[in-house]
Amino acid sequence: MKKLFLTLFLGTLFLHSTFSQDEEINVAGLVFLNYTGSSPKTIRSGKTVVLVNTTKVLAEQTFNKSAEPLIEEAQKVFAKAGIDVVGYYSLKQVFAGKDSQYGFSEAWRKREIKNIIVLSRVVYQKKNKEVTRYVILASTFNGKPSLYTNGQVGWKAQGKDFDKVLSKVASAANKYDRKNLLVNDSPEFFDDVKMVWGEHVEGYLTDLDFGKMAVPKFKIVDIPNPKPGGAINNLVAKQVTESNTLNAKNNKVLEEKMKGYDYAYELVDPTISGIDLSKNGFSYVLLRLYAPGIDIKRLLNYKYNEDQDTYSTQIYKDGKLIVRRIPANGLVYKYYIKHLRTGNVYLGPKWDADETWGEALDHLLYNVKVEMKR
Repeated sequence: MKKLFLTLFLGTLFLHSTFSQDEEINVAGLVFLNYTGSSPKTIRSGKTVVLVNTTKVLAEQTFNKSAEPLIEEAQKVFAKAGIDVVGYYSLKQVFAGKDSQYGFSEAWRKREIKNIIVLSRVVYQKKNKEVTRYVILASTFNGKPSLYTNGQVGWKAQGKDFDKVLSKVASAANKYDRKNLLVNDSPEFFDDVKMVWGEHVEGYLTDLDFGKMAVPKFKIVDIPNPKPGGAINNLVAKQVTESNTLNAKNNKVLEEKMKGYDYAYELVDPTISGIDLSKNGFSYVLLRLYAPGIDIKRLLNYKYNEDQDTYSTQIYKDGKLIVRRIPANGLVYKYYIKHLRTGNVYLGPKWDADETWGEALDHLLYNVKVEMKR
């Protein structure tokens, strides 16, 4: 399963990495959109953000013009079509976790963003040959961390020629009157997400034993009845079923692993808000991010070096210290504890991210034990 899908935050987003033939490619995540031949009505009258994703890790570590040259080409077409793109973002950062989705959605809501475009370069194997497809999805922003709502209208184009896919976007937008008159000719990149609302603490709170911690389960997604039709939504339904099967197993593993936590905790529904957790008597919540390591460091306000190629994860196995070096732009899981009242995030004294969620959680549980004994 790990080889078949790229999973971002609790099964929120899936991208196929293998296809037997050219078929619909889902880049919206586990949401059922009503795909029509019309792009959002506000595409030429409202502000738009573009989320960029590729299925290959780029050689460059930073998400900017040099790391994503296709953005330059896209921006020229968007600007000419009257699509007011106010910022380009890494999709992996946005969907890294519950806190990141909330942070980005809040920033966009305040900036009165109306539309979201997902621009994806998907690389997969077809008849033992590597092929590339470009997929562009346009839909409205629902103003919430989920970004989309089941049943809302979505427009999608895909193909092997990027310029032809971009041309379809422009043609679909041209159906509406242009009201965006001042549009940037060059792409803009913003780091306007505020994910850490309290203090960034590289350690653990020593009074964990005085408060109860909420541990969100892996998400089980409901398939709406009736669901929007079409081949793409049939694919989403299949992905939801596979995700739910995997996450049901993950929840059993999570339950077993959390027995290694020596203080009060409870597994909870992952959709419960921090406010409701506080009302229900929880003091802390255990959260995780899944993204390139350098992006996680940005999101959690770590100090980092743009030129650093790898990050060292220190783990103990059979009483021996093992140091694992993982590429700075490699996908990893990072767990942390948030204090619900203050918003402070407790990250641990050592960088303990790892390539599987189970190992990353093991590292946190071990480090909490060590820290609390001091």
